[in-house]
Amino acid sequence: MSPMLPLGSCVRTRRNDREARALADRHYSRKTPGHREFIGPGRAIILRDPAGTWLFVWRHCQYRLDGQTGWECSIFRNEGARLSSEIILECEGFVTGRLFTYVDASKVRSANPGYCFKRAGWRVAGRSKGRGLVLLVKEAASHA
Repeated sequence: MSPMLPLGSCVRTRRNDREARALADRHYSRKTPGHREFIGPGRAIILRDPAGTWLFVWRHCQYRLDGQTGWECSIFRNEGARLSSEIILECEGFVTGRLFTYVDASKVRSANPGYCFKRAGWRVAGRSKGRGLVLLVKEAASHA
C-alpha cells in the first residue's frame, strides 16, 4: 500500500511524512522540531497537498482535561497561494461531528485570530483557561 493516497487536491499521508513534517516544524505550536513523528499517538487524519505547501491534521478527541470532544484541528499551516478557508472546507470533508481548534492570538500575525476558520463558518466559542487560546468550533456536515 502506498503511504500517500491522493484525494482531490489532498494527499492523505502518515505521521512520518517528511514534507508534512517540514511544514509542521514551521508551525508555531511545534514543540520538538525535527522529531520523526510530528503527531502524537491516537486517531489522526493527516492531509497535505501534493506540492507540500499546506498541512492539515485532524485528531479525534474523546477524553481531554478541558472537556473538548470531537475532531480537533491540531495543526494547520498554509504556505501556498490558495485561500486557507478553502483548504479548511475541503479538509472538513474527511470528518463528521463536532470540530474544534485553538488559535494562539499572540503567535499569529492577524489582528483577527482564526480569521480563516471564521471565513469557513467556524465560530469563536471562548478561550482556554490556562493560556487564553481562542477556541473555535463548528459542527461538520454528515456524509451519509
